[in-house]
Amino acid sequence: MTNIRSQWPAAQHLQEAATEIREAAADLPGLLPPLADWLDKTAVDMAYLVPIKRDNIAYLPWQIAARVAHGVLGLPNADSCLTCHTYPDEGQEPSA
Repeated sequence: MTNIRSQWPAAQHLQEAATEIREAAADLPGLLPPLADWLDKTAVDMAYLVPIKRDNIAYLPWQIAARVAHGVLGLPNADSCLTCHTYPDEGQEPSA
């Protein structure tokens, strides 16, 4: 897969995790490269809208991708990450 990258800030952690996975699994076929592709595709397809629309049908897949990315990167709780989830109209942190 071509590593297309999103310019939306919400995509940052998903794309960083995809890069780490590819680097760690450079010589390993199987599950890891498709996981990296999925994180990149999710970032490109959803980062422009889903992180700010909790009622969007695609929010759950976004939430799962953010949790995976945070696990790969060793970051704290993805559900309260202001990079992965932005709520400009509320001006507050998302609730877990």
